[in-house]
Amino acid sequence: MNKIFTLLKVHIRICLFFLALLFFLWGCKKESGPAKQVHDPNQPIELRGFLPDSGGVGTQMVIEGNNFGTDTSMIKVFINNKRAALVGANGSTLYVLVPSRANNGLVKVQVGKGDQVKEIISKNGFRYIFRPAVSSLAGFKDKDGKTAIVDGPFEKAQFEEPYWMTFDQNKNIYLLEQRRGLRFIDMAKREVKTLFRTGKGMDRPRTLSFSPSWDVLYVTNDQWDERGLSTATLTPASGFKEWNSLIYNKTTNGGAAHPQTGDYFYNSYVKGEVFKWNKEGNSSELLFRVDDNDWEFNIQFAPSGDFAYIVVVNRHYILKSRYNRQTRKLEAPVHFVGGRGGAGHNDGVGTDARFKEPHQGAFDENDNFYIADISNHCIRKITPEGVVSTFAGRPGSPGYADGGLRDAQFNQPSGIVYDPATGTFYVADLGNSRIRAISIE
Repeated sequence: MNKIFTLLKVHIRICLFFLALLFFLWGCKKESGPAKQVHDPNQPIELRGFLPDSGGVGTQMVIEGNNFGTDTSMIKVFINNKRAALVGANGSTLYVLVPSRANNGLVKVQVGKGDQVKEIISKNGFRYIFRPAVSSLAGFKDKDGKTAIVDGPFEKAQFEEPYWMTFDQNKNIYLLEQRRGLRFIDMAKREVKTLFRTGKGMDRPRTLSFSPSWDVLYVTNDQWDERGLSTATLTPASGFKEWNSLIYNKTTNGGAAHPQTGDYFYNSYVKGEVFKWNKEGNSSELLFRVDDNDWEFNIQFAPSGDFAYIVVVNRHYILKSRYNRQTRKLEAPVHFVGGRGGAGHNDGVGTDARFKEPHQGAFDENDNFYIADISNHCIRKITPEGVVSTFAGRPGSPGYADGGLRDAQFNQPSGIVYDPATGTFYVADLGNSRIRAISIE
């Protein structure tokens, strides 16, 4: 009932706005000659107030004042120094739309051109309200709940088991499908294509990591032969379609390049080992062992490069390893969050928190880490201080539903990446065979 009432209020507000706008436009059409309110550059502009005083992207705002004029090409409106779309002006009233991610701040109006620009700033600020939501970017299941590997535009593309993702420098997505191969999601063209299928020694690709210069894409491969392929590389020369063997080892399901130096680190989980690859000597150096053997874990660097999280998937906890810039090595890790071996769901601090198969994570601008918690069917947030909370999804309730952060449902989310330019997370929703989007708007 509350939701219906809220929706009614929103629709009424929108209707009133456009009704006012229609009256305004009708009035402007009737005005002619001297009755038209022309901006006087010799007089100051006045800003008496604006309504509403809060809202999210697309909120319709009415600004009252004087000496605005009606020539919209001469008027600019900013909210917290971010340009707002101007819908109309009648001399004493401006109609604008709140821009995306404006944040809290003052309203500023500029009228005029060149050195004749007049400016006024409001005394009171506008409070920006973020409206986070989960949506579906690409992928679907048919009426029988089946899917397949299908390339093409977002509306027709299909996935089987989307698993691990990474961005290139243009914010296109490279996606591993579990035991199937590598897909490419072209965000500009809104198309999906397959780059390679598994086989010929590359049978279980597990993680992806680009070099800082974007000219090498590292792919780890999990298998049980000491002489088998551990890490392969792909390059732009082949369009990232043909992989070349780089490292031979067994049970490698995690690898990452340092975001500044390009140093490459990988694991062998059978003995809990973490190695650094020495490309000059074409050899590996054992750095340390984690406490648990025979349990899968991966390595994920913070954008700063100061540290990496070691996510122990099947033991349900996360370690933190400092990167030593003098030695250019990862140091022995410390237990950061989650209970070792204690699967479950609990928001809390440090080792009091509980996960159930945490997997890939993504960092935001403030080093908060958002991790796909596979068997809890949700996305968790971990602050730099080790505070764990549930960010999106319904813990322990798998399903498929778009909507608000805690109303939406995932089914075994496994991979996640974050685009700070748009404030959008993309999630590899394995059980739903879809790529989902989480917008903070």
